[in-house]
Amino acid sequence: MIEWLLLATFATAFFMGWSMGGNDAANSMATSVGAGILPLRRAVILFACFAIAGAVLQGEYVMKTIGKGIVLFENENAVSLENLNLPAGASPTPFTYVPVGALAAILAAALWVASATRLGLPVSTSHSIVGGVLGSGLALVFFSPPALSGPGVQLSYAKLAQIVLSWILTVPSAIFFAFLIYHVSSVFLHRVRDVVELNKLYGILTILTACFVAYSFGANDVGNAVGAVGAANPGFDMGLLKIFGGAAIACGAIMFSHRVIETLGKHITVLAPPTAFAAQAGTAVTVYILTMFGMPVSTSHSAVGGVIGAGLVGGVSTVRGKKIGIISLAWVLTPLVPIAIAFGLTWLLMGA
Repeated sequence: MIEWLLLATFATAFFMGWSMGGNDAANSMATSVGAGILPLRRAVILFACFAIAGAVLQGEYVMKTIGKGIVLFENENAVSLENLNLPAGASPTPFTYVPVGALAAILAAALWVASATRLGLPVSTSHSIVGGVLGSGLALVFFSPPALSGPGVQLSYAKLAQIVLSWILTVPSAIFFAFLIYHVSSVFLHRVRDVVELNKLYGILTILTACFVAYSFGANDVGNAVGAVGAANPGFDMGLLKIFGGAAIACGAIMFSHRVIETLGKHITVLAPPTAFAAQAGTAVTVYILTMFGMPVSTSHSAVGGVIGAGLVGGVSTVRGKKIGIISLAWVLTPLVPIAIAFGLTWLLMGA
């Protein structure tokens, strides 16, 4: 039973990473493709390489938040390590005692992200997995499984409030940084009188910032794929988990990312090399700052905010409000749908 559950959890985590790559490759590469700076295939390969690098080198920050920061023991003194077969120094979580909760959380998030990707909507994988973990945690609190009768289980509302605050700050921060970066860079770069050379320079800067966003995405979002796996299996090597998650993200980007890249790169506003650079740089600054605080920030929200901020350079009329409205509706549904799915799956799997 345990072996099949473990295999199912890893398969679901790979599905989650694959879905993330399909949805979120657009966050770093859509502006380059939309502005005609990079062809789609080359952009996706660059994303895959830098996302893996970010996951492996700095992916532990958000992995800890997702895996251990939201669902906690009620009584730490009653936690028993007997029969868990954990190595010395490992830190169990409620999902270690009830691993079907981790499986349900990841599967709920993956199903929603894959569905949104199929529709070409750039939704937040961070919001999805937080919703999945919260839904599973609520099921553990509500049903009080026998495995947790001693230590109990509770939700960290302080951590949830911190995460929600980062969500609220993401879009306006990306809009602000993109708008600011465009005007600041214009002061220096527009001294180049040759328009062709200027566009080439903006193109190079856009590609560099796109790679940085891909790196930041890997660092921030690999925890969305494997953070709950680590919580259920604290004895696993974190480095191997990061490599596994990064590889899953790369596969999804290569196989499944074209729809959302089209939406984000071409259907919100018209991008030229200067505005593409501003959008990408605004996204990069926002994601990296919040990642360093261990917050599961939405690279999708950051990217959309960056594109809006760059589009506002030409005035409000250049931004397509109808498309923004559809995307915003998907954003509202994003944490709610995984919460409901994860709650129901956890209940069903605990009774199986």
